[in-house]
Amino acid sequence: MSAPARRAGDPAPFATTAGDAAGIPLFAAAMLEPSEIIIGTWRPHPAWIAFRAARTCTFAALIGAIGAAAAGAAGLAWAPAIGQAVALVVAARAVVALAEWASRMYVLTDRRVLRRRGLLSPTVYSAPLGSLRRVELVRSWSDRPFRTGTITFSTAPNPGYEAAWLMLARPDDVLAEIDRARRRYGR
Repeated sequence: MSAPARRAGDPAPFATTAGDAAGIPLFAAAMLEPSEIIIGTWRPHPAWIAFRAARTCTFAALIGAIGAAAAGAAGLAWAPAIGQAVALVVAARAVVALAEWASRMYVLTDRRVLRRRGLLSPTVYSAPLGSLRRVELVRSWSDRPFRTGTITFSTAPNPGYEAAWLMLARPDDVLAEIDRARRRYGR
């Protein structure tokens, strides 16, 4: 049994890991047009969760260390409470990063590329395969240890990009799949 089609004005579906009989995440299927065929779906590498949360967690640990040192210097026994507060902030940020990761989906169909992201107000980037002017693979310093990469998309010849599929595992294979789809289905 298939899910009911979304009507114009319906809110975007919330992130979920539930899949249909073919294993396609339900919110990915909800983004499709009738008779559109999914060629592949991807998510960022799980290391993206740690990179997404790293800045907040590092800042919380630094502030906690300074606070504990200051409390200790003042003769106050606040170090355990400060440690618990830091642990709570770190855990909360990790949970939010995990939820952000779970809500992020990259979809290649026979007609277009899609990127869905966002928790409270999900956004979808969609570009027809035939309108893509530049599709590039970028590897940053943080991608190299994990053998990941970011694929950027632009429908304009200008520098920069409009959307990116971040920190993909096996990005060369994903880029080759996109190139095959563009050659075969790009109109």
